[in-house]
Amino acid sequence: MEVRIIILNYNTALLTLQCVDYILKQNYPDSHVLIIDNGSLQKNYDELASQIPKEVRLIRFEDNAGFAAGNNRGCGRIDGLPDADYYLFVNSDAFLTQADTIRDLKNELSQRPNAVAISPLVHTTSNPVPVRSQIQVRRLLSAGWLVVCHSPILRRLPYINKRYLQFIYRDLVPYQSKIYEVDSINGAVFMVKSDFLHQIGLLDGGTFLYLEELILGEQIRRENKRCLLHGGVIVPHIQGATSGSQRGKTSRRSFNYFVESEAYLFRKYHKYSNLKLSGLRKLRLFEFFVKSFLARFNL
Repeated sequence: MEVRIIILNYNTALLTLQCVDYILKQNYPDSHVLIIDNGSLQKNYDELASQIPKEVRLIRFEDNAGFAAGNNRGCGRIDGLPDADYYLFVNSDAFLTQADTIRDLKNELSQRPNAVAISPLVHTTSNPVPVRSQIQVRRLLSAGWLVVCHSPILRRLPYINKRYLQFIYRDLVPYQSKIYEVDSINGAVFMVKSDFLHQIGLLDGGTFLYLEELILGEQIRRENKRCLLHGGVIVPHIQGATSGSQRGKTSRRSFNYFVESEAYLFRKYHKYSNLKLSGLRKLRLFEFFVKSFLARFNL
């Protein structure tokens, strides 16, 4: 069963080369590595192209299509590559350091007909919390609960906080070395059955960055399928290295990407009207300024 491993590169040549090195050390026989250059600067692309191993395929695009649409560029028929039975999407700042990671993910996914996607435990290396207690995946909620659980202010309220903890699966923490059925995947590293992904028209490219995991989870749920979380596989992830963000800090640019992605999620999958979306944007902007004000005074 052929696994195509897709890595997005956007001005992260050195990280991408490290990522590729760990993947090749997996020695998984029925696999091919494909790097999609998502509109990097010419200098960064040239650095990558001059150093990648000969068995790795590199395709350059002039524009940055974002996370989902960028990954979609690596799916389907590509000259010189066999058709894939599984797609493994790996952030360039995620490293498959554990032996048999690809094999373990593929084997579990192939044995469960109702499951179409699987993630390992992703270890955010900047997070002091042990990996088995870190946030990994999220539950799919109704629109109203999703609004408040995304709020850095409202989710601190006692009643809402209980729901927020369910949203981030705190009832399963600490994760054990077993397989969990869950509602979504971890976007840093995830494997999807190719026939299913093509059936739904690939990843939804309507967002540039953020919330792709919840959107894919919605697509999967609407087809009555499930996601898996593999508690026996751990992948280190340098969060923010590909997007340029820092853990615990939100730039105005990152904020704008999140708000637009959230609006898209609510419009397409929860049928929010323009009036509701306008109110949601105003709420998020207010929260952003409150957070920024508090951060300025270390409150």
